[in-house]
Amino acid sequence: MSASEAMPKLRRWFFPAGAALFVIALFASLNFKAYDGFFQDDELDNISWAPYVRVGHYLEGLFTPFFSVDNFRPPGHLYFTLTGAMFQLDFAPYMTPIFAIHLANCLVLCLLLRQLGIGRWQALAGTVFFCVGAGAMDAYWKPMYVFDLCCTFFVLLAILLWAQRRFVLCFVAYWLAYKSKELAVLLPPVLLAYEYWLGERRYKPLIPFFVTSLSFGVQGIVLNPNKNNGYTFRFTMDALKHTVPFYLERFLCFRDSALLLFPLTFVRDRRVWFGIFGMLCLVFTLLFLPGRLFTAYAYLPLAFATIAMAACATRVKPMYAVAALVLWMPWNVRQLQQQQEAKLALDDQAFAFVDRIQSWVATNPTVKTLVYDGAPPNFHDWGATAAWNIPHSTLGLKAHFRDTADAAKALREETTAYGSWDYSRKKLSIRIHSPER
Repeated sequence: MSASEAMPKLRRWFFPAGAALFVIALFASLNFKAYDGFFQDDELDNISWAPYVRVGHYLEGLFTPFFSVDNFRPPGHLYFTLTGAMFQLDFAPYMTPIFAIHLANCLVLCLLLRQLGIGRWQALAGTVFFCVGAGAMDAYWKPMYVFDLCCTFFVLLAILLWAQRRFVLCFVAYWLAYKSKELAVLLPPVLLAYEYWLGERRYKPLIPFFVTSLSFGVQGIVLNPNKNNGYTFRFTMDALKHTVPFYLERFLCFRDSALLLFPLTFVRDRRVWFGIFGMLCLVFTLLFLPGRLFTAYAYLPLAFATIAMAACATRVKPMYAVAALVLWMPWNVRQLQQQQEAKLALDDQAFAFVDRIQSWVATNPTVKTLVYDGAPPNFHDWGATAAWNIPHSTLGLKAHFRDTADAAKALREETTAYGSWDYSRKKLSIRIHSPER
């Protein structure tokens, strides 16, 4: 091939390569502080037990058609198994895979936008919005939300494969999406909407998707062990009073900002309708979980909101889409900075709590029970139990909050470690407590 023939092909790669480098550099510049964070209670809980899971259990969990009553999600828990075994409580290495999965999601979203016929500049603007948006920042800042990242990756991949008429691979991606997080159970209606508005109206290939969705959905309702806790579905107006305002805010990080999306439904573009419909489908179950309000849960619905906006942007000149992104960026950066500072402050307290336990266990390895008086904000008992088990390299050791019956019994009957959390100084002191004879 001559140089004159190779040059046009090379030029075709200039824009995508330059765009990818720009997105990665922008994301890294806004989020490098994530490496200074630390684990919270849910993450510590996963790190404490995931490395002990046998390989066969992962294979069984990945291929079984039955609902997991213990909430085992193989793709995300495999991440904790590998990182926990290699890095233990060294936080920074956990973040690189999280960033990589998020950037992979941005790539698949961009490919999907282009598959939908959205112009390259509008697709780039949409990808940047999703990549660095503050609305669901937790998803790419905290390892705990690897489940949401994996679910989003496979959901977007499934739609891309469906659009390319690769139905078998699409079903595999859908299965992996559900195994990553149960939120994907409502993907089949989204595929149906795609086929009706944008496809060839071939509905027969959707049958196995709906059968699978119905099976997992019924099992989830019947076998759900969470009868009266944060994971319990509450189909009430009171639940909606809590959840709807919360998720409406996640779009642009101000009250009811997601309502700005609904005028887009009057745009006569089926891609816009598809994006709005997908967003509503995948936020639907979240609206009935008032006990589980986390910003990261908006991550997948925001991807569909991005589709709607990018599709709408094709109705105007590309420069207007880029201009809107530039005008939005200062507000978004401010929201990112505020959220990051708050998260790092909480992480510093969690580190002080866990690091003190680590150093104390190193010099007192024979004491097997911890009783603690206080903990950092939002740090629950399972986090304290995990922080106690991890330095002992085992499972099953007990950590009791002081005001429980188990704590009173332990103090009365055995030698324990007694930890006191100083809320003002944000420090944990530990001493040995011997039972009175």
